Amino acid sequence: MSADRFYGSFSSRTAFTEDFSLTVAMGYEFDWYHWGGASPFTVQDPWGSVNLFGLQVRGAFKVAPEWTASVGGIFALAGETDADAGDSIYGGGIASAAWTPSPDLMLGIGVLGVTQLEDDPLVIPIPVVHWHFAEEWEVSTIRRPPASPFVGIDVAWEPVGSNVDIALGIGWQQRRFRLGSTSDPASSEGVGQDQSWAAFASVGYDVAPGVRIDLVGGLTFYEKLQLVSSSGAVQDATVDPNPLLGVFATVSF
Repeated sequence: MSADRFYGSFSSRTAFTEDFSLTVAMGYEFDWYHWGGASPFTVQDPWGSVNLFGLQVRGAFKVAPEWTASVGGIFALAGETDADAGDSIYGGGIASAAWTPSPDLMLGIGVLGVTQLEDDPLVIPIPVVHWHFAEEWEVSTIRRPPASPFVGIDVAWEPVGSNVDIALGIGWQQRRFRLGSTSDPASSEGVGQDQSWAAFASVGYDVAPGVRIDLVGGLTFYEKLQLVSSSGAVQDATVDPNPLLGVFATVSF
């Protein structure tokens, strides 16, 4: 199995007062899966092209001079191109609190809770770290491109006076989506899941003020696939480690 992925995102932040702001973010992902050789499931090609769309509205509040809290709601749709849209919807919420004692340090914790297609709700903690621990070095969970699907942490070298920076990171990602209607009951209108970890290096280049390019290369490891039929039968498979290569372009204004 291999996959080609396209990501796109847009976000807008409005500050109503010094202590309150509202962010609206939208994201879209298109995944094109390719299968070859013997299938790990009873179905030869369990899924093909997958669309994922998400909308998040989030408010941030300054609750003390060094403390900020936020809370938001999430609406999402995930399914194959021919899947029923009404059966591909899920949602939830996110809340976080962060402590910023100085411009060089932010520490916090967030909690994400969302429903899952044909499964129990998912609740996971999300650490928030952004620490500029030396003149040209930082460790961060929030510095990645906005469209990046990974939740994880990076250690970055940002040379003073240079438009280029380098980072090493590790990240986790999960996709769970509705399958379309087929003649095979093992997959028809069921659910697919793709969950993996990745280790990678990235090179970022600030092309101009507000314009940035990030090149990413690495290895996806411990990738686990799951196929759930409409009757609830579950099949699992583990994918061998495979290379990861990508590019992100970010425009801020």
